[in-house]
Amino acid sequence: MRYRILIVSIAFILGCNSRTLKEYVLHEKDLVPEGIAYSKKKDAFYLTSVAKSKIVEVDRKSGTQKDFIQEHEFGYTPGVGILVDDKRNLLHALGGYYRYKDSLSSLFTFDIHTKKLLQRYDVTDAGEHFLNDLIQDDKGNLYITDSKGSAIYLLKHETGSLELFFKSPEIEFPNGIAISEDHTKLYIASFSKGIRILDISTKRILNQPDTLGMSQGIDGLEFYKGHLYAIQNGVRANTFNFRKLILDQTQTRIVDVEVMDGHTSKLDVPLTFCLVKNEAVVIGNSNLQYLNQETFKFVESDTIPNTKLLVYPIE
Repeated sequence: MRYRILIVSIAFILGCNSRTLKEYVLHEKDLVPEGIAYSKKKDAFYLTSVAKSKIVEVDRKSGTQKDFIQEHEFGYTPGVGILVDDKRNLLHALGGYYRYKDSLSSLFTFDIHTKKLLQRYDVTDAGEHFLNDLIQDDKGNLYITDSKGSAIYLLKHETGSLELFFKSPEIEFPNGIAISEDHTKLYIASFSKGIRILDISTKRILNQPDTLGMSQGIDGLEFYKGHLYAIQNGVRANTFNFRKLILDQTQTRIVDVEVMDGHTSKLDVPLTFCLVKNEAVVIGNSNLQYLNQETFKFVESDTIPNTKLLVYPIE
């Protein structure tokens, strides 16, 4: 299926400054995209769908949308985190049924050019698991959060083996994950304890739990120019906002927060985002609240808006 996505620009007011905020309006209001990644080679965004268990491709310039894989193709399950490895021409996408007990949670690896499934990795360790988000280091290794297992899994590029890397209640319900520019530290978004910073070589947590609410309830998370950018959608007092988490010089402590945008209808259950040059492309209104994640029935209503990808300039 191929669609033309409407790209519009509106005035966006932040403090005393006015600037243009570009939007991509998705055609399928019942897509419910959860993960988003960008390919520089393809100059396209890739979105995983929770509701339709598929992946769609969005051309960055024209806004044209088409299926990368169709619904449930290759056994793909409700989509969550996604990552593009342009160097190796790979697209990695996570899938699983969050509300289903003891269901498989999997990593699917595709050839981004042929769209063929190259490998599927299932977590078969005892207990419940839900692979949620992922990040890649400079060697091609993938670090993947397991929300139900309070753990990080590692897919080693050289061996192609998926193994448990770190497990601790100190990262309870991990969701988003980012990596420092020097690839020595992981930033793990624990729902209840906030961003935890893990030294990769020693597997030692370098900071204390967040008791101030600056980084609790984080979903999407990215490291950019020495700081963190995040979607916060799980803290009642500050919910549904896009924020910058300012790190100290050692990059081991959050010292301040700058809310980039929040308390607006455009950020209605926002989930994740990706970085493109000096811009963040955010899934602004995911429509996840209209989806029953047990029956996968989507509420049909003319009042439900189409999902928009919001483009924010970042420094």
